[in-house]
Amino acid sequence: MSYAIEQQEWQNLPEHAQREIYDFFLFIKQRYATPTQPENELSELTAFSNHSANLVEEWASEKEDEIWT
Repeated sequence: MSYAIEQQEWQNLPEHAQREIYDFFLFIKQRYATPTQPENELSELTAFSNHSANLVEEWASEKEDEIWT
């Protein structure tokens, strides 16, 4: 079974929501990956890790704290 998100629906999401979905996809892909991954999948995992790390500044900002209080 194959699922697809229509381009118009995808583009209507805010950019941060698109990033969340992509990050979640990579997380699920990693979770169900076989132990012997080809090199290109490992680089994709690294990209996921780096992408999430880039958000640390955003998460640690005072603006973010104000949103949750």
